[in-house]
Amino acid sequence: MVDDSILNKLNKIQVSLSETEVLDRLLDRRRWPMHYIDGQPSIEAINENGTKHQNFFDDDQYLNSARAIDCYEDGYSLILSNIGGFNHSTFLIQEVLNDHFQKRINCNFYFGNGLKSVSFEKHKHDYPVIVKNIYGTSKWIINNKEVVLDNQDVIWFDKNTDHQVIEISKPKLSMTCNIQ
Repeated sequence: MVDDSILNKLNKIQVSLSETEVLDRLLDRRRWPMHYIDGQPSIEAINENGTKHQNFFDDDQYLNSARAIDCYEDGYSLILSNIGGFNHSTFLIQEVLNDHFQKRINCNFYFGNGLKSVSFEKHKHDYPVIVKNIYGTSKWIINNKEVVLDNQDVIWFDKNTDHQVIEISKPKLSMTCNIQ
């Protein structure tokens, strides 16, 4: 269970990022190894059928920035993992979460433009999830109820809660924090 105090703290932290700023960070190819030391992929794309791929890494196992940006521009949503240090605001969110839960919380970006893949099929996790919508609008189905997230909205859902993003119509960036 996530209490309102943490959601209030996250609501107060405004994350100022634009689509261009996120795309520019993808140019720092050495920031994005195919997998981090713990084995977690740094960036993945969501295919239209809900599977994931990493078809934008070079033989040296680092990001091919141009291919990743092309993938995004073609309409595939990208998952950028371990983004607590992406900018000052995401760092603050990471620190607030780590302090509140007394452990390191993994935060990811879901970055899409809505042209093709939006999300995974309806699914659930065995841990609670906090979502902060950075910019854009997304329509979700959470436990069979429609929820619309807009700029800077923060929501959470408990473990074993069915959820799916069903629509984004323009560029959207959200930060998902997995409370594991």
